[in-house]
Amino acid sequence: MEAIVAVAPINTMLISALLVIMKLVLGISVTKYRAQHNILWGDNNDDRMARRIRAHANHSEWVPATLIILGLIEMVGVSPIIIGVLGASVIIGRCLHALGLAGNAEAFNRATGIAINWGVLALCSLIAIVEFFAPGTF
Repeated sequence: MEAIVAVAPINTMLISALLVIMKLVLGISVTKYRAQHNILWGDNNDDRMARRIRAHANHSEWVPATLIILGLIEMVGVSPIIIGVLGASVIIGRCLHALGLAGNAEAFNRATGIAINWGVLALCSLIAIVEFFAPGTF
């Protein structure tokens, strides 16, 4: 197996920054709603509060693994175009999921957002496995 020299994942850095801004927006949404409705702990059986909490939590649950695998495949030299398409897709998917939890076209947005995020994870994993066995394929 040939040696691979890692490069700084510049594209993943930008994608990460945009997703961190999204996380901040989701977190601020939770905090603002808590303050407006005097909800100190949990969701107080408030559906809107529960949805905001879940949007923020779901982002925290799925985004880290996505960014790790995306950054790793970028570091082994996967095409910047592939990284950009996967990164844009995950940003769109996360936005759709958050909008769905907010109640905007819930069934379509949540399901589509989930499918996009899972698809990106699956593609990144497949690319990583191929690159492990056949470096330079992508």
